[in-house]
Amino acid sequence: MSPFYASNEWADPNIYFNVAKGMLNGKTLYTEIFDHKGPFIFFIYGIGYFISNTSFFGMFLIQIINWTILLIFVYLTAKLYLNQAFSFIISIIFSLFLMKLIKAGGSAEEFILTWECISLYYFIKFFKKDNLSVHPPIYMLIHGCLCSMTLLTKINLVMFWFFPLLFIFISILWNKNFKNFFLNVTYFIVGCLIIFSPVIFYLYSHNALKEAYNIYIVLNSKYSQISSVQSTFLLLLKRITFLFIDSCSLLVFPTIGLFYFSIKYIKSKIASLSIILSGISFYITIFMAPMFQYYYPIPFLVYDVLGLIGLFLYLQKYISYHYSVYPLIVIAIISVFLGLSLRLLTNTWVEARILKHDKYLTENLRDVLIKEKDPTLLNLGFGLGNSLFTTCNIVPNVKYFIKPNLSYRIYPQLRDEQSSYIKDKKTQFIILPRRVYKDGIRNSYIHVEKTDEFDYYYNLPTLKENYNLIMIDTIKNRIDENNLEIYYLYKIKNP
Repeated sequence: MSPFYASNEWADPNIYFNVAKGMLNGKTLYTEIFDHKGPFIFFIYGIGYFISNTSFFGMFLIQIINWTILLIFVYLTAKLYLNQAFSFIISIIFSLFLMKLIKAGGSAEEFILTWECISLYYFIKFFKKDNLSVHPPIYMLIHGCLCSMTLLTKINLVMFWFFPLLFIFISILWNKNFKNFFLNVTYFIVGCLIIFSPVIFYLYSHNALKEAYNIYIVLNSKYSQISSVQSTFLLLLKRITFLFIDSCSLLVFPTIGLFYFSIKYIKSKIASLSIILSGISFYITIFMAPMFQYYYPIPFLVYDVLGLIGLFLYLQKYISYHYSVYPLIVIAIISVFLGLSLRLLTNTWVEARILKHDKYLTENLRDVLIKEKDPTLLNLGFGLGNSLFTTCNIVPNVKYFIKPNLSYRIYPQLRDEQSSYIKDKKTQFIILPRRVYKDGIRNSYIHVEKTDEFDYYYNLPTLKENYNLIMIDTIKNRIDENNLEIYYLYKIKNP
């Protein structure tokens, strides 16, 4: 996202940005421009596009605000139990955990993590009290807003809130504080409505409510469906190994947070249980999906906050630290350099414009597209090709302008519509990607992806009739596991 980079070519932020671009150029979400994510992420990217419509600079500013809020609430949560110095150190360590898991920045999971950490602070602040019969309604207003933002972004991740909120409502009722219960329910609903109302109004006013439901709810339920309880259980056991993607942040500290901190430092046993159940159910929610990307567990880092607090509560018995700003400055500077090393800085403006290294990722393809005035593009895949809509400032002119990871069995309409675009010559250019997988043992590229989707489009008669293959470019994808990707660029024969 940073302007320090020449471009951000990761698929996810580019699809969000260009759907938002389409919306702000007159297209209606879901009915005229497609993605299967929830609508709220596109509103966030719409603000970024409004700030800068030719780059990610607007989203960079939003990301700075997002990360600042995130680390403030990590610090505030730690401050409930620890001194300023330890709380500051925890926020720095937490940021390093996050930087290790993100790809190129701007994922929906990063925003959701911030919303979770805000709610976590208010959960722990309440659970720390001796009297749990009265819950501040303003906290519930905040939870309502954050829940609905998550619900409208990635619906399954709302599970984080379920058990803590359930305990709070049960606790109030158990103590027969009916007035406080009514106020909290009301404030929670109001919080939800603050977020839901403008989104629902937009969809309703554009006659897109039905299509939004069909795509965001019905389609995603098919996309994430698992055949049986047995297969789900076996999948979850298998996915335990995925915790070792980063064993420290995904296994060690969540375990400390859920089973040491919650039991030892949350006074109410039921409140402690609500945090534990939240963590277990959240793990199941994240790791049960048939398809998995290694950035999916980013929201699970919320439990690292509790794990780090638990660790420092244990360490402070043996460490005597007197507050001084200078060591903290040194820690912050060291952390910046650690963070830079974790991100393996490539594709910077220094490389691209001063040192003039070999062209990065899709630059060769971009150079062909920008020669045309107001080019139009169809991406018959989901990957680096998404970035061409951003780098060439192309406003999508068809609904299915890219092909997300949805099989023909799950969503046949996608392929059928894209086939009709090719037949009707709807776009000037077409990109068709193919991936070459790397053999991790031999450290060589040995397996060319062969899929029904690629074969279907590559052999499609109307593609050969209406378009010329003008370029084949092989790209090393430095964002996604360094796989090689072959891109076939087609141009319309007779517009």
